[in-house]
Amino acid sequence: MKMSLFEIYNDFANDKNISDLLRSHSIPLTKFESIDKEYLRILDSYLESREISRNDIMVLTSMPIQNVSILMSVANYIRETSKGNLISFSKNVFIPLTQLCRDQCSYCTFKYEPGEGPLLVTPDEVLKSAKKAVELGCTELLFVSGDKPEKKYEVYRDKLKSMGYSSTADYMISMSEICLEENIFPHSNLGIANQDELMRFRNSNPSMGLMLENISERLMDPGMAHYRCPDKYPKARIKTICSAGELNIPWTSGILIGIGENWDERVDSILELNRINNLYGHIQEIIIQNFNPKPGIKMEGQPAPTDLDMIKTVSISRLIMSKNVNIQVPPNLNSKTYMLHVFSGVNDLGGVSPITIDYVNPESPWPQIDLMKTTISEFGFNLRERLPVYPEYLSSEYIENHIYERAKKFIDNSGFVTES
Repeated sequence: MKMSLFEIYNDFANDKNISDLLRSHSIPLTKFESIDKEYLRILDSYLESREISRNDIMVLTSMPIQNVSILMSVANYIRETSKGNLISFSKNVFIPLTQLCRDQCSYCTFKYEPGEGPLLVTPDEVLKSAKKAVELGCTELLFVSGDKPEKKYEVYRDKLKSMGYSSTADYMISMSEICLEENIFPHSNLGIANQDELMRFRNSNPSMGLMLENISERLMDPGMAHYRCPDKYPKARIKTICSAGELNIPWTSGILIGIGENWDERVDSILELNRINNLYGHIQEIIIQNFNPKPGIKMEGQPAPTDLDMIKTVSISRLIMSKNVNIQVPPNLNSKTYMLHVFSGVNDLGGVSPITIDYVNPESPWPQIDLMKTTISEFGFNLRERLPVYPEYLSSEYIENHIYERAKKFIDNSGFVTES
């Protein structure tokens, strides 16, 4: 039976776990009759049709903290009715195959120059990490690299050539194939890739990813976050994501918030991901990743997104995206607030590694899995481990048969990793 907006909010506000959580973060639970009538009209209309116009979305972005609990309640209801009480994560090993990069993002600490560190992680080191990860029960091997460093650095180009590779893509594909044989599933984040490269990745990767980050070309202007970053050109990233859709590759994407974008650009980025997914149906999850200021970067003085920013972005993403799309926040970047985001529509907490740091955000340690499970269960949720590819994409339509047959050995009837 369909619930009314009043009933949804009443259940939400009367849940002691939720009310205590919101109170601890200074988020008020306003009386229903005191909430701005325009917000109620928009959310009531959404519940009737499960569609929302861009104009109405923009009205919701202006919502003050005094009213945000009504937005949370609706997003939580959508998550609850589509995903139940299950929150997922993957246990992974994070391998930064190379930290050289031709881009110069103003928020990055991942990149370094030749001489500041090794040119790449060697095949022996990759294989050693993969074997160790399997021993520790990891099922995902997250490959990350800088964007197209071979186009900028001759010394790196020569190193690849000496190993028999012509590009970072060639090297990552080879390492993916080797590691799959060790019974760990690669999930590669190469950056911009062409269709030929994606077809080759598909043979060893059950899923891949590329963040859209933001659709705005304004962020590529001088002084902005993506200035002098050819691989952050939005149309190029959109083309890669669409090419993956044409190949039915389960895909992870998302947006980065707090990098100088405005609400119009943030909303248009989420709408673009929804448009692409409506065309191809291959976006298995979107990540709402908050910018984390760090000493020494060009944007070290940029303020981090507030809890209110994150809550509204996550909730609006849940309203926009198909109910089947999984929404994630990184738990290490939201260690004190990830439960707030669960009650704003999140149903996944991403990759958590018992063996490696987050090389993109090395100052933010992963939560302990047992502690995360305890926290989740205290709020009435069930934390389940997944493969890098989500259960709804575990079929020969989306992944190669030989990968699917291998994956079946790790999962139960629910499609999640079999619990010991």
